[in-house]
Amino acid sequence: MIEELLIQLKLFGALEFYKQHFEEKVDPQVFLQEMLRKEKERRFIGAQKKRLLLAKFPYIKEWAQIDEAKNPLIPFKKVKKFSNGNFLGNKTNLCLIGTPGLGKTHCLVSIGRDLCRLGMNVKFYTACDLVNQLEEAKNNFGITKFMEGLLRPQLLIIDELGFVPFSENGARLLFDVFSKRYEKGSIAISTNLSFEKWPQIFGSIELTTALIDRFTHNCEIFTFPGDSIRLEESKNRKKN
Repeated sequence: MIEELLIQLKLFGALEFYKQHFEEKVDPQVFLQEMLRKEKERRFIGAQKKRLLLAKFPYIKEWAQIDEAKNPLIPFKKVKKFSNGNFLGNKTNLCLIGTPGLGKTHCLVSIGRDLCRLGMNVKFYTACDLVNQLEEAKNNFGITKFMEGLLRPQLLIIDELGFVPFSENGARLLFDVFSKRYEKGSIAISTNLSFEKWPQIFGSIELTTALIDRFTHNCEIFTFPGDSIRLEESKNRKKN
């Protein structure tokens, strides 16, 4: 009877504990407490998996996979501190600037995955994909709903900003994203361009200036110097 009720209530963590320990002579209060604790653990793990899935990370990357010795000039330890999520309470933004292949995306994914495991909601986009989806939503009269979705995550990650210039319409839509999340939710970006070159992406100097002003008002900025780690690894593979 108890097993049937646990199944009907979908308390599968409690059910598993009950099956394993119901014959043991344990204080009823202790038994119930442990059974509920197992159910809580199961739900927490399930919620973690769901957050990681909904974040749409392009691949699995963790801090342990970074070899800091390959480029000791990059401030990996300082960037890693953002994995505790404290910056989200202050709506602080994060900006990683450097040429491709230095681990910027790796850092953003690692931070995002750690935050998901801590119970926070994260959403990952490349800048190009985000603008394409914004334009598609606008063309299909769904921009309001899509924009509302971009305000929900505690951290919005926008990767590879600067690789592709945007149309005037796309640039304005992306500006709206930055504007609407201003002091309401954190944005973390990676870019290959310094701020003075951002007009190459957005076209309008006035719009770019306003965007940078909002984004950098409360922002931690890190420069990733050095040569591409990916390129160096590729060269070494060819040699071997």
